[in-house]
Amino acid sequence: MAPNPIILPRKRPRNHQEQSALGLTLPLVATSFTVLLVVVSHWARQWLVSGCAIENLLILYAAGTGPRVFPSVPLWTLLTFFNLVYAVASTSWLLYGCFTVACWPFVLVTCLFQFEFAADIARKCLRRMLLDLHFTRDRIAVFNLPALEIDTEVSGLMVIRGVTISLSSLTLVAHGVEVGIKLTDDIELALHADEVRVLFFRRIEVGDVYSNLKGGKAEMTFAEVDEEADDDEDAFFNETALLRAATAGSEGIRDRPKLRSGLAGGSYIKNTSAEAGLDDIKTLSPDSRIAEQQYRDMVTEIRTTSAIYQSRARVRQAAEKQGLNLENENDMRAAICAELHNLPSVPHPPQRSVKVTTLQNLSKPAMKRFMHRLPFLLRLLLAPLGYFHPITIESINAAGSGQWLKELLQQQVFKHHADNSAEVRRLQHRITTWLADANFCLQLTGVDGLGQVSLSTSFDIIAYLHFADIMAYRSLPQSGILKQVIRLGGADATFIIPSFLLPHHEHILPPRPTIEDKKEMEEKVEEADGIPKTVQAEQEKERVVQDEATITMSVHASLPAAFDQSLLTFVAALVKATKIIEFDKEVERLDPDKEAEELPSAPVSRASTQVSDETTDSTILPMQKRVQSDLSGITTSSGSSGRFKAFTKTLQQNLKEASINTAGAVSKESIKDFMRDVHQSTKDGMKKTLVGSMVNDRWIAKMVGKAAANLERAQGEVGYSAAIPMPLEPYRPQPGGDGHLSKILP
Repeated sequence: MAPNPIILPRKRPRNHQEQSALGLTLPLVATSFTVLLVVVSHWARQWLVSGCAIENLLILYAAGTGPRVFPSVPLWTLLTFFNLVYAVASTSWLLYGCFTVACWPFVLVTCLFQFEFAADIARKCLRRMLLDLHFTRDRIAVFNLPALEIDTEVSGLMVIRGVTISLSSLTLVAHGVEVGIKLTDDIELALHADEVRVLFFRRIEVGDVYSNLKGGKAEMTFAEVDEEADDDEDAFFNETALLRAATAGSEGIRDRPKLRSGLAGGSYIKNTSAEAGLDDIKTLSPDSRIAEQQYRDMVTEIRTTSAIYQSRARVRQAAEKQGLNLENENDMRAAICAELHNLPSVPHPPQRSVKVTTLQNLSKPAMKRFMHRLPFLLRLLLAPLGYFHPITIESINAAGSGQWLKELLQQQVFKHHADNSAEVRRLQHRITTWLADANFCLQLTGVDGLGQVSLSTSFDIIAYLHFADIMAYRSLPQSGILKQVIRLGGADATFIIPSFLLPHHEHILPPRPTIEDKKEMEEKVEEADGIPKTVQAEQEKERVVQDEATITMSVHASLPAAFDQSLLTFVAALVKATKIIEFDKEVERLDPDKEAEELPSAPVSRASTQVSDETTDSTILPMQKRVQSDLSGITTSSGSSGRFKAFTKTLQQNLKEASINTAGAVSKESIKDFMRDVHQSTKDGMKKTLVGSMVNDRWIAKMVGKAAANLERAQGEVGYSAAIPMPLEPYRPQPGGDGHLSKILP
C-alpha cells in the first residue's frame, strides 16, 4: 500500500487589516525618504519637479491599497524602468523638458485610474463645466444627438440616439442606430441596429442589422420630400423637410395597441425654436451614484423603446396567440424584419439635424488645400484603420414586400400581354397570388468583413466579405405563416477597387481618351485572335470610349443549397410566362397587318362596291381554304420564324392578286377584316404549337426539380464575377478647383 503523502500545513492568510497595514508601510517609508532627499539634495528637487518622484509614490500607494496602472508588469520592474528613463532624460535639458511635459499628464491619468476620490472630483467638475457630456465611472456618454442629414448623391437621415465612450477599454458604443435613405423617387432603404461597438485598434462589432427596401409612395416615409428653398443654410442645426417627414411618419404609429409611445419618439419630438440648439441634450446629476442610475435608465429607455425591441415583443405575442413556435433565432429575425417593414424608416427623429455638406464646409480652405497636396496622409490613415478594425456583424436581414414585387413584375414583365392571352393571365394570377400579402426576407448570418488599403498606389483597395449562412424566408404577417424557401451553405465576396477612386487622388487617374486611343482600340478589336479575345477587346474599347473605370466583384456561393417546393413552382410559372411573352413579342415583330394597310386600292365605282353574297363567297372562300391549308402545315411543323415569314409573304401576294382579279368585287374593309382574322388565327396556332412543344409545364417542373435535387447533394462553390462601371468624370479635377496644385506626398 502506498504511503500517505505528507500534507504540509497551509499558510494562514493574513486578515484585511494586516494587509492594509503592510500595504501602507512601504508607501509611508518611501514618502518620508523622498521628503528627506528633497530637503538635502538638488538633484532630488529636479526629480520632484519632473513628476517622476510623484509618479513613483502614486504607484507605491496603489500597489498597497488598490488597483494600479500596468498591473501585469511587476512593481519593481515598472519602477526601475520608469526611473531609468528619467535618468537618461536628465542628461539633457531638452530631454528633461520633454520628459516633464509627458510625465505630469501621466500623473493625472494615474490618479484618476487608481484613486476613486480623484475620479469623483473630476467627474463632478466636468459635469458642471461640460453640460453636453455625461461622466459615469470611466464612461463618457451623450444622448439625444442631432440627426445627420445626408444631402450628397442621395437624400437621407441618420439618427444615433446615444453614444458611450469607455476610457479604460477604449470602446465606443452607439445605441439605437436608425437610417432612412431615399434612393430614388419610388425606392427607400431603412436600416435599424440596436448597438454598434467600436473597439479601437481591435475590431468593430455590430449586432443584428435589419434593413427594409420600400417601394411605392404607400410604403415610403420620405416619398413626398422635395428640396426646399426655405431651409436656413447658414444655421448649423436645421429643422428640414426630412425631419418633418420623419416626425409625421412616427406620429402615425404612436397609437398602435400595446406599443409604448416611445416607439414613435413621442417623448423626443417637440416643436422648438432654432435657437434651442443643444439645449435638449440631457445632463446627469453631479452625484456619482445618481448619475450611474440615470445613465442606466437612459440606456434601458433606448433599448426598450427601439423599433427592434418592440417588434420582437409583438412577434412573440402574435406567435403565442396563434400557437406558433419561434424558438429558432433565424425564424425570429425574419419575423421581426417583416414586422419592421410597416414602421417608419426613422421611428425616433430628434428635433434638429446637421447636414453632411455643413460638416464638410467646417474645414478651412487652407486645410483642404493641405490635405489635397498630401494624399499619402489619407492612405496612411486608412491603412491602419482597415487593418486593425475587422468588422463582424451578427446578422443582416433585408426584407421587401410582395406587393411591391408584384407591381414591379406588372411594370417590367407582364405589361399589356395579359390582356391578349388567357395563358398569360392564368400564369400572372398564379404568380401574383404567391407574392401578394407576403414579405420576403434575405438573411445573412455570421458576416465578417475586412478592408485593405495599401500605402502605395500601385496596389488596389481590396474588401473581403464572408457569410457563414444564407437564408431566404417568405412570411404572411396576417396569418403568421413563416417558411424558409432558400438556404445556402454560405458565401464570400471580394471587391477590388482602384486606388485612384480615393479622394485627392486625381493625379493618378487615367487620362481622358483621345481620338488616337479610340483608333488604337478599334485596331485591337480587328486584330484580336478568336472570339474570347475579340469580346474582351470590345469591352475594353467600350470602357475607354465611355471614360469609365471598373470595380471587380467576385461572389462565390457554397453548396449544397435547399429550395422549398413553393418557390420552385413560382420559378416554373415565371419562366413559362416570360417565354410566352417572348413569343408574343416575336409574333408582334412579324405582324403583317402593317404591310396589309399599305396594300394598293384600285378605284372602284359605287355600283361595284355593292356585291352579292355569292360573288364574295366565290372569291374569298377558295382563298380561305388555301390559307387554312398552309396554316395547318405551319402549325404542325417545328414553328420556325422563317416559315412564318414565307407564309405571310405568300398570303400578301395572294391577297393582292385576289384584289386585282375581283376588280372591286370585294371592298378594302372586307380584305382588312379577312386578313385580321387570318393573322389572329395564325398567331394563335403558332403560339399554341410552340408553347405546347417548347414551354411545357411538366417539362419545366421536371427540369427545375431536377436542378434543385442536384443542388441539395452537390459540394463545392458556384461563382460569379462582374465588373461594375464607374464614370471617371466626377473624379476628375473641376475648373476653378484645387486640381492644379502639385502634390507633396503623392
